[in-house]
Amino acid sequence: MATINDIAKMAGVSTSTVSHVVNKTRYVSPELVKRVEKAIEELEVPPNFVIKKGKRAPIAAPAQTSEKYILLLITEKKSNFQKQIEHQIESHLKDSGYSLLTVLCSSQADSLAAFLRSVIESRLISGIILFPDERDYITNQILSGQSVPVVILGRETEGYLADTITSDTREGAYRAIEHLIKNGHEQIAYIGRSIDRSPKRLEGYRSALNDYSIAVKESYVHPQVQSETEAYEVLDSLLFNEQPAPTALFVANYSLVTPVFRYIRLHNIPCPESLSIVTFNDFEWSALHTPAITTISQNTEEFGRMAVEMLLQRIRNNEAANVPALKEIYIHRSLSTKINVRESTCGIGRGPFGERAASPSSLSLNDSEIAQIRSRHLTAAISFHYAGKAWMELHQKGIRDVFDNLGISLIAITDAHFDPSLQCRQLDSLRLLEPDIIIAIPTDNRETSEAFQRIVSGSSRLVLISNVPEGLTVSDYVSCVSVNEHSHGRNMGHGLGEYMLRHSLTKAALITHDADFYATNQRDNAAIQVLTEEYPSIQICANIQFHRETEVYENTLKYIKHHPEIEALYVSWDGPALEAIRALSELDRTDIAIVTGDLDYPDALNMAKGGMIKMISAQCSYEQGQAIALAAANAMLGKKTPSFIGIEPISVTPANLLKSWSQIFKEEPPSELKQAFKKSANYIAAESEEPLV
Repeated sequence: MATINDIAKMAGVSTSTVSHVVNKTRYVSPELVKRVEKAIEELEVPPNFVIKKGKRAPIAAPAQTSEKYILLLITEKKSNFQKQIEHQIESHLKDSGYSLLTVLCSSQADSLAAFLRSVIESRLISGIILFPDERDYITNQILSGQSVPVVILGRETEGYLADTITSDTREGAYRAIEHLIKNGHEQIAYIGRSIDRSPKRLEGYRSALNDYSIAVKESYVHPQVQSETEAYEVLDSLLFNEQPAPTALFVANYSLVTPVFRYIRLHNIPCPESLSIVTFNDFEWSALHTPAITTISQNTEEFGRMAVEMLLQRIRNNEAANVPALKEIYIHRSLSTKINVRESTCGIGRGPFGERAASPSSLSLNDSEIAQIRSRHLTAAISFHYAGKAWMELHQKGIRDVFDNLGISLIAITDAHFDPSLQCRQLDSLRLLEPDIIIAIPTDNRETSEAFQRIVSGSSRLVLISNVPEGLTVSDYVSCVSVNEHSHGRNMGHGLGEYMLRHSLTKAALITHDADFYATNQRDNAAIQVLTEEYPSIQICANIQFHRETEVYENTLKYIKHHPEIEALYVSWDGPALEAIRALSELDRTDIAIVTGDLDYPDALNMAKGGMIKMISAQCSYEQGQAIALAAANAMLGKKTPSFIGIEPISVTPANLLKSWSQIFKEEPPSELKQAFKKSANYIAAESEEPLV
């Protein structure tokens, strides 16, 4: 007698497809249905479980066939989660001697219930794997009193004893909310289908917010959304009536994903720019959607492997489910989830007081305002933490170009050489000059605090670069202007992660500044978040910290000598990166890859020559200087300015190095840089990716 495997082989399909065609439990394309039916018709003696020419063969006694079956009961036809596990179960049963029969179960289908009982009682079924329905009808009605091994997937059931495999959905929800929080979101809404069915997801949502000291706003929480109409009503309330409206949304159930994205499309709500979205469960089209959707995925491969392993063990031991005397042997396994970060979530650059980064577009001046500024013959001074780098020179050029156009005289520029005491003395000197505007970046937020407080108590208006000294509030200064540090760090995290992934590297270390600088702290945290969430194969082995750049050389020498396994380094910015390169060159470890921030000639030349620097996140320092000058001019007109302005950085790789140089420096790359690039292996690789400038 032919078996289901014989039919599957003849038709060129899986045994599950044969089962679906015979039992009509799932949609199968007409072409595959035709192939399966043709294979059945060609059999002289079909198996007892199939229908031939419209008639069901009687169920045979076990002695009449050697075929052994595992029954899989699914409860959601459109569930990608259940479909993926079905595929894994079938794969793991391949060499077990059992065939898989899949049946779509409905708690309303009494006729199907009768059929299932008859199949189970016929003893053709050796064991059952099932997804419980919402009312536990399958376990408490259909399987009640049946002596058969059972493994339950997805959630625990009440009143029925069996091995159970679930996901740690609380952990998954926690991970989703933590991802959003680390991306700068605090207004995060929750939308779910059934609090009874998935209480752990709501628990994880609340717990993550509490752990990060963010109050749970109950009007953001909607755990009982049963239909698309209800979803639309909830989204109306959240996005148009709430103040403030949420910047992020966690969709806890798959059935709500389509209504949510349909709603935001109909209302022209940009995702992720205006609303970041994370959904629970990965599904086939999540990576293909526009935008690709960030999801929390369950380990379907492990679900399938473990379900088969547990069930076959029960079959071998002749241990049926729901036997009170065996209560102690039944096992519950909880599997970890994973976050898949895609384009539906983005970070929010934040200022020192948590304010959202504003665009410099709001700072433009009209002709009348420009004339008014020119007539006042204003003066300004700049206090840099240290000079001599392209970062400072471009800031200065951007400031000077705007000031020259506005008739503002730049009367002093100081260089603190990264010495807080020196900067304090310089600030006091600038204060005595009584300029209308003082622009400054603190060398140390704590040690320069008193000097900055003396500045704000005077007549000069203060504009800060990147950081705010301790003791100052947003009312003490015009604005803080910086790169969008969150984007800056994410660029570097992705640059390091992609390079290491491409070259099969797994061990990295961080080199970071140990000062309490809000800007660099945000940058470093964003990079670490990317590496830990999106590149699980990478192990961050250490954080090598420094207070002054000159310390990086010795710190790097010492660490790499004792930990030669390190294959790549993240370095907060280019100055310390060059010190690390000096140390690694001395150790003859130029094989270690480096990713850093801020484009300057030495690191650009290193990259052009095919050296250790593989990627740079470059600030648009000239544009940042322009924004600083315009913020100051707006303040002198009495206009309100954003307290924090963040300029987006640029990712620089060998493929776009020369083009990026022109964009950032507003000039052609130096001839030495071009020649070095052409002579290196990078020239050939980059030429195939992007035309040279």
